[in-house]
Amino acid sequence: MTRPSAQVDLPPRAGSARRSRLVRYLAVGYTLLVAYATLYPFHGWRALGDPPLGFVLAPWPRYYTLSDVLLNVLGYVPLGFLLTLALLPMVSRRSAVVWATLGGTLLCLGLETTQQFLPERVASNLDVLANGLGSLIGALLAITGGERWILNGHLYRMRQRVFLHGAVIDFGFFVLLMWLFTQFNPEVWLFGNGDLRWLAPVSPSLQFNPASYRWLESGVTAFNLTAICLMIAALAKTRRRVGGPLLALVASALALKSAAALTLFVASDAVLWLTPGSMLGIPAGLLLFLALLRLPRRAMVGASALLLLFGAVLVNIAPENPYLEAAVQTWQHGHFLSFSGLTRLVSTLWPALACIYLLWLLRTAPE
Repeated sequence: MTRPSAQVDLPPRAGSARRSRLVRYLAVGYTLLVAYATLYPFHGWRALGDPPLGFVLAPWPRYYTLSDVLLNVLGYVPLGFLLTLALLPMVSRRSAVVWATLGGTLLCLGLETTQQFLPERVASNLDVLANGLGSLIGALLAITGGERWILNGHLYRMRQRVFLHGAVIDFGFFVLLMWLFTQFNPEVWLFGNGDLRWLAPVSPSLQFNPASYRWLESGVTAFNLTAICLMIAALAKTRRRVGGPLLALVASALALKSAAALTLFVASDAVLWLTPGSMLGIPAGLLLFLALLRLPRRAMVGASALLLLFGAVLVNIAPENPYLEAAVQTWQHGHFLSFSGLTRLVSTLWPALACIYLLWLLRTAPE
């Protein structure tokens, strides 16, 4: 009598696409982010005097810049990409491209129509065209490479080999990707999130002092880096090494932080995050992570949540950095007002989302 072989998760047969909860989570999340960015700042609603869809047949906008058009195209590429990946398990590749492009275009049309009720926003037929083009580009990228790499290929196999299975774990990846998005927010320190002071302005608890500022900055960086590393380790199977995914995630966060500074400020500020405080906090966070790595899984989850809370507390009691505050004011009143509001919102809410998720993981994760 032969011994039954262990069940192995294999990619689906050629020509078929695997269903992915993570892709669906990301598609819904990105749709909400697009809606928020399009309708920000959500005040001054007014009655509509013109026909709702009159802007569609209006003359071409008189004033526009190439950068605005490119941003509108690029902003909808991820949406078309994710919608196509979500549709591929249910329809053919051609149909997925058509439906994803149509969905992105109709979403933009609805949001542009709603913008007419906001005095600070202007509906534009050029934006609809650019957003529809971005959705199409994202859809084509999904069928040419996204399906092979994400649904059926290398990333899928690594996820199955290294990490636990299930919807709870998939949602954890969504939380981590939202953390990557928060790195576009330049208003707080490296890896820092949860600044609530813009919602309820209060006087800073401490006066700005370079020495104390450096130590607080180191604490924010160290606590948050350790928390993120512990979260990834808690999602992994027992005795699976997570050095590769950790390195990729942290490197991506630093690259996004640099890209945001380069785009939103000036070229010399591309490494604005590279301060004495952050350079001390990174090794301190890694050492703390290595010290806690041997904890049981549930203890790692609890430690991650506590460290995120500690980091958010430090962000909220810290004084303002005069240089950074001046740079951010210039950015917020420029062409990136919507993106500023979006990144600030996600950065503010992310620690709460992560802690709620970690409590969920604490109840469901194996020992």
